[in-house]
Amino acid sequence: MFEKRLRERIMAGEPAPRGAADVSAVLDDVLSHLEELFNVRQGSAPIRPDYGMVDINDMIHRFPDAIDALCDEIRDQIENFEPRLRDVAVRSIPDREPALRMVFGVSATLVIDERGQHVSIEAEVGDNGFVRVAA
Repeated sequence: MFEKRLRERIMAGEPAPRGAADVSAVLDDVLSHLEELFNVRQGSAPIRPDYGMVDINDMIHRFPDAIDALCDEIRDQIENFEPRLRDVAVRSIPDREPALRMVFGVSATLVIDERGQHVSIEAEVGDNGFVRVAA
């Protein structure tokens, strides 16, 4: 198992890694990929029109059901485009601040070299539509 995606290794000019994978390095790469994935709008990648998130502004008319639909969309994107995460569950986390943002909690199993480790991730959608991802 590689700590970074192929594209990231090629761009950095890194040789193929040897030995056991560093869990924190793999998780950092997963988080980076998820942030990239969640900030690409569906239809922007010509080779994979299903890659990326639907435009959240288009979902406003579906509130309050939009929250559940966004949870499903986040889960589907992870399951389709991040194979290092399995058993993905997504839930909305109520925001305590009056700011215009949404927070989603992702619970999953990070699979490295046939081993699994539980991870908890937060995806925060800001008022500008940008998604930040953190563990």
